[in-house]
Amino acid sequence: MRDGGPDDVGAVLRVKNETWRTAYRGLLPQDFLDGLSVTPRAVQAWRARIGSGAQHLAVGEAGGEVSGFVLYGPAEDEGTGGAEIHAIYVLAEHWSTGLGLALMAHAVGHLAELGYREAGLWVLEGNARARRFYERFGFTPSGRVQDVDGLPFPAPELHYRMALATG
Repeated sequence: MRDGGPDDVGAVLRVKNETWRTAYRGLLPQDFLDGLSVTPRAVQAWRARIGSGAQHLAVGEAGGEVSGFVLYGPAEDEGTGGAEIHAIYVLAEHWSTGLGLALMAHAVGHLAELGYREAGLWVLEGNARARRFYERFGFTPSGRVQDVDGLPFPAPELHYRMALATG
């Protein structure tokens, strides 16, 4: 695992899209999943997010290729004062290998070092595998529900949160 940067964005978006196709099969429309691609606009937007310094990227590699990542930083919810795991994805062939746990541990550890007391994340309501992963890690449902922003169809997601150990 290593810190990621703007040069990793293309590989990170490929991991995100491949993981969405696998993890969200049956949860999101198949034609939408089949149409996912890495666009210049998406690459530019993610490079700006990472290049700003406010959000942090860590990537996990296997065989020299990015096989998972976590994007984290200040929460997008105004006024919470907390942090957020904005995205964490691992290619299906690396599920249950410890890569996801290592990425999450890195992110929450770094957020605690930065002085955050709480971290939150959003997960698709129907994504039972991811929900179990987050719950085993110590996240609990906050009771908040919203639709995923930016999708052309409703897709409810649940908010999870956990207290961070601060030194």
